Amino acid sequence: MSAVLRVGVAETPRLALRQLTLDDAPFYLQLLNEPTWLAHIGDREVRTLQDAQAHIAAHILAPYATHGFGMYLVERRVDGAPLGLCGLVQREALPAPDIGFALLQQHEGLGYAREAAQAVIWHAFRGLQLARLLAITAPTNLRSTKLLGALGFHFQGMVPVGDRSLRLYALARS
Repeated sequence: MSAVLRVGVAETPRLALRQLTLDDAPFYLQLLNEPTWLAHIGDREVRTLQDAQAHIAAHILAPYATHGFGMYLVERRVDGAPLGLCGLVQREALPAPDIGFALLQQHEGLGYAREAAQAVIWHAFRGLQLARLLAITAPTNLRSTKLLGALGFHFQGMVPVGDRSLRLYALARS
């Protein structure tokens, strides 16, 4: 492991969220090739560690510098195990940042996505002072739809993002 700065973003009783580094490429490669990622988010054609590092640099590290936020690594605090990603994305197709989350399948159904998303929402509204968050999900992604409702997001309609029509949700800062 190289000596890189690991920037923490938020902590919960079970989780720590931090900015990714290029050293996270093995985990990132695994996550982007999980069946649920491919089914609900799409194939990013990341097949090697070099692909993963290039994707992290372009799609994860660059938004940290440009927007001051991005997708964060979700780690279990007790052992530092990487569980998934949760964070904020500013898409050209959307008028406000949207929250995103994805876990390795072996960690789904344990409440980690909800806990991480709540931490990101707090970070967005209290830390970054954002007024509104959006969320998008594939119509077939019932787990994400259920979680967004539990987090207080409200369905707004369908929205084109790239070549897909996705469900759009919104949450305003209270």
